Amino acid sequence: MRRLVSFFLRNWPLKLGAVALATILYGGLVLSESTLTWGGQVRIETIDPPPNAAVGAVPVEVSGIRYRAPIEVARRLTNGSFRAYVDLSGIEPQPGGESVRLTVQVEAVDPAVEIVDYEPESVEILIDPLVTREIPVTVDEGIIPDRLDVGPPQVQPPSVTLSGGSSRVRSVRSAVARVGIDGSAINIDEEVEVELLDDSGNLVPGVQVTPERVRVRISVAPSIETATLPVRPLIEGDMAPGYVLGSIQVEPKSVTVSGAETDVATLGLVATEPIDVSGRTGLVEVEAALDLPPRVNASGPETVSVLLEIVPDEGAQIFQAGLRLASTEPDLAYTVSPSSVLVTLSGTLPVLRGLDVGSLLGTASVAGLEPGRHEVPVDIEPPPGTEVEAVEPGSVVVIISEAPALMVSPAPASSPVPETSSEALPSGVLPSAAPAPTP
Repeated sequence: MRRLVSFFLRNWPLKLGAVALATILYGGLVLSESTLTWGGQVRIETIDPPPNAAVGAVPVEVSGIRYRAPIEVARRLTNGSFRAYVDLSGIEPQPGGESVRLTVQVEAVDPAVEIVDYEPESVEILIDPLVTREIPVTVDEGIIPDRLDVGPPQVQPPSVTLSGGSSRVRSVRSAVARVGIDGSAINIDEEVEVELLDDSGNLVPGVQVTPERVRVRISVAPSIETATLPVRPLIEGDMAPGYVLGSIQVEPKSVTVSGAETDVATLGLVATEPIDVSGRTGLVEVEAALDLPPRVNASGPETVSVLLEIVPDEGAQIFQAGLRLASTEPDLAYTVSPSSVLVTLSGTLPVLRGLDVGSLLGTASVAGLEPGRHEVPVDIEPPPGTEVEAVEPGSVVVIISEAPALMVSPAPASSPVPETSSEALPSGVLPSAAPAPTP
């Protein structure tokens, strides 16, 4: 017994180290043989697909890969270290595109990695026979604005070829080329992409269309409308001073026009080209062309006869008129206050502007009046072509007295009474400019 104890205690540090090393080596061996799980996902590929078949996409990815690998190998693994696939060799596609359940295989790129388990073990894949089909192209014009005439669409080529799995090709109900027509009435001529739609109007994916784009041509024009509209002459320029435009006669009074509905609908009348009346008086007769929009035409002649009557304008004007006494007596002296009056005359402006205001006199008759103070009405004889509208004041104060003894003879009856007021003004125009005529 004593020998056994001394055997174990002899060189005990060396023996203890050997036990520790053996424990470490055993632990590494155990760890190298344990199962690890890869947390990523690996896409499933399809290999060796049958000819003339459309293979659907695999709906899932491989995940939960369990494997064994040395520690140094496991540390450098990535998603690219694994490959997942299904083998389609020997599969016969069935009409109608039946799904086939196939086994998923997973391999490690590094042979030191051993695949233990993964999910899913199998998947269903749609394997559909490839077919072709020709289908006519229809044009979707969208919402066509009002007042447009749209011709039938022309498509080149008129039909397209569909290629793909039989089930998808069979679900295509229309090949549509969409265009937009706006109110500008511009013809459509453009390359348009073809869309494949099912019964519900949804796009059908996974079908190849040849050609992918078609040329669509559509003739677009404004709707034609006819209307009978009145004619209005367009007058420009300044007439002679004192004249205004009187009557206007147009022959014909209306014209029939036709053109784009959008253009005709905005016309309320048809104007002529400008007629210049600068400095004109009396009757003016001209042939005036119609001023029509670019896309509007007259059904008949595009000119009208226009007869213009340019007449004097009517108005009124105030003048200052001197006074004269009528029927005076030689043995009497006369004093008049005020010595002038304001006269409002009406008439045509050219006549009023041409009056000789120096000859405009008011008359106050003193026939039969005795010495004393008298209020005498003023009478105005209007010049030819005018009428008296008002006299202010309408009467004047005349003071009559006995003539002085030294007076040899009275002033002639036809001569105005001498003015005694320092404010008296000679007959004629007011000191300032005469007021402008009032219409």
